[in-house]
Parts: sequence; C-alpha cells; structure tokens
Amino acid sequence: MLKAVKIPEEAYKDAKRLGKVLEEEKTIAGIYNVTLSAAISFALNRTLEELEKKRRFRAAAGGWKDVDTDKMIKEIYEGRKTGTKWDISFD
Repeated sequence: MLKAVKIPEEAYKDAKRLGKVLEEEKTIAGIYNVTLSAAISFALNRTLEELEKKRRFRAAAGGWKDVDTDKMIKEIYEGRKTGTKWDISFD
C-alpha cells in the first residue's frame, strides 16, 4: 500500500540525489533505475539498521563491569607461559 508523505523541498532534492548515487554505485543489487520511493526506502532502512546497531551496542555496554580484569589478565599471561604446543616428531 502506497502512502503520500509531504517532505520539505530540500529533503526531496536529497532523495533524488541519493537515487542517482545508488544507481551509479549499483548499491541495490538488481536495480538499475532507482525510483524516488526506492531511494527513500533505502535511506530509511539504512538509518533504522544504524539505530538498531547503536541500541545493541548500548545494551551490551556494561556487560563486563563485574569481571575482575586484573585476575583475567593474570590468567591470560599464565596460560601463555604454559602454552599449548605439542612435541611433534617427523621420524
């Protein structure tokens, strides 16, 4: 279902320019003549994806706050000292 949406003249010009860039860069696979609605949909989807990435990043922030980093670093270096190398013989 198509909906009519009013946008400012400058946003319209930007959307038309985005459509031309998408055509030149062939950003949308299989589309050679990018319509204004396709350019706007692309921009909206890209913006929503970026906002979702930021939301997920913020949700993960603080997830390691209760980790004892000094202990973790000590264990990493101790593990490196013992190593996991095997003796290999080519006899």
